[in-house]
Amino acid sequence: MYGNRKISNLVCLWKSAALLISAIFFLSSTNLKAESAAKASEVMNPESLYQVIQQYAENVSVKNNVISFTYQSVNVYCIWDVNADRMRMVTPIAEASKLTDELILLALKANYHTALDARYAIGDEILYSVFIHPLSPLSTDEIQSAIRQVSTAALTFGSSFSSGELVFPENDNKENKQPKSL
Repeated sequence: MYGNRKISNLVCLWKSAALLISAIFFLSSTNLKAESAAKASEVMNPESLYQVIQQYAENVSVKNNVISFTYQSVNVYCIWDVNADRMRMVTPIAEASKLTDELILLALKANYHTALDARYAIGDEILYSVFIHPLSPLSTDEIQSAIRQVSTAALTFGSSFSSGELVFPENDNKENKQPKSL
């Protein structure tokens, strides 16, 4: 009889443990579902993008898939494509045909050293300051940083060529630097 009681207690203990594990698993999966729902609501979309820009910049307007605005007296355009999950923030700087080879080379160097996430790029015969990124994972801070960087890169073109956020120093050691043949 004593052995049966011991077995009965063990069975009861196993059932309790199984019930406890099931409860923990259920609560964990419920929490994961809640976290997933919260993250889904945090996905950047055109409406959220517009709200962030409207709170951070001036003269904000929307036409089709373009948000036009002003930041630090610079006209900036944010263009998005939901199907491609991409956005780009751009501001025109100059006609490419009017740029010297030296300015183009300095802009390319800046893309490596002094322009952090913003870049200098030529499209449709115009030199732009541009930030390109997937749309959905963008945060408010990243959008605000992109606005600052694109504007600052445009304002500093021809001088420091900087996006204003961070500078990677250029290697001054010119010895043994031979261009690689392609």
